Amino acid sequence: MSKSILVRTASSSYEVLIDKSLLKSYNFQWLIENKQILVVRDSGVPEKFLNDLKKNLAQYQPKNLISFEIQTSEENKSIEGIQPIYEVLNQNKFNRDCVIISLGGGITTDMTGFVASSYLRGVDLIQIPSTLLSQVDAAIGGKTGINFQGAKNNIGAFYQPNLVLIDIDLLSSLGKSEISEGLAEIIKHSLIADKSLFEELEQKITNGSITNDDDLIKIIYDSSLIKSSIVSSDEKEKGDRALLNFGHTFGHAFESSMALKGFTHGQAVGLGMVCASKLSLVLGKIENEEYERIKKIVKSAGLPTKLPTNFDFSEFKEAMSRDKKILSDKLRFITLNSIGRAQISENIDENTLIESLKI
Repeated sequence: MSKSILVRTASSSYEVLIDKSLLKSYNFQWLIENKQILVVRDSGVPEKFLNDLKKNLAQYQPKNLISFEIQTSEENKSIEGIQPIYEVLNQNKFNRDCVIISLGGGITTDMTGFVASSYLRGVDLIQIPSTLLSQVDAAIGGKTGINFQGAKNNIGAFYQPNLVLIDIDLLSSLGKSEISEGLAEIIKHSLIADKSLFEELEQKITNGSITNDDDLIKIIYDSSLIKSSIVSSDEKEKGDRALLNFGHTFGHAFESSMALKGFTHGQAVGLGMVCASKLSLVLGKIENEEYERIKKIVKSAGLPTKLPTNFDFSEFKEAMSRDKKILSDKLRFITLNSIGRAQISENIDENTLIESLKI
């Protein structure tokens, strides 16, 4: 049951296609024929999927077809980490008419997208996200970037891809924890924009009933549609796109915390959503019953809902001070007015922030 979304931003329009077997069956001719192609593969993606993709690409007669593997970690998501990609492009004399294809998770889509945005001032980009998290979040919307001096994604660009292919066959290689990370972003989308999706997720996640491909395609589609709609109306985060940061102001600071060292992005966002929901409760924006429902679904998804006993508030506060979402010296939090409705909140005092961490 193939699903398609057309993302229309101020700078460009492109298709997000969701289906099975896209690596093997998608017709790339319109985008790659007689062009130089570089496939940047996440080291965590099984070689079988790379081979399926390259075999398909080859039949459309690209001028050149090269693949390059990168190691994916937050430490490697850096200036030094992307340099080898530029070197491959330069050494093989790739010109402005080339196409870069990203095959991997969110770190890969971020790094490869930034390279595409900056190599020869911008070349064509195809995003093929391999994790549930990247399929519903990182690959859609044009945010690209790398980390610098301890801050996440503070060097980057808004750069829209020419195409996003979400092949759910790629999910077969993921472990349970990686599926949980993707569910964090899907839950987030439901909380900020779609109460009915939240209720569907409550039932399916709690009962463990996301069991077939059609269910998965529908949930990915519903979640991606929310992000695509927001991105289409606010490409560069001047307004409603900031709502997509629900849980992320907390989450990014958690990722920088030594007490939470080893937490993945999805785990940090899951915990961040619980804290952002508690902040909403403390501010009187939601009821305790709503907060408890949110906490329950996050836990049911296999995500953390408690801070470790050695959590350091001063370290957390310092990490927040480096957050790129600061605007006019004010740190913005996304809070809920109810399940399915969110808003931007500013001027949160320290005592209120401390209360929001009591989860």
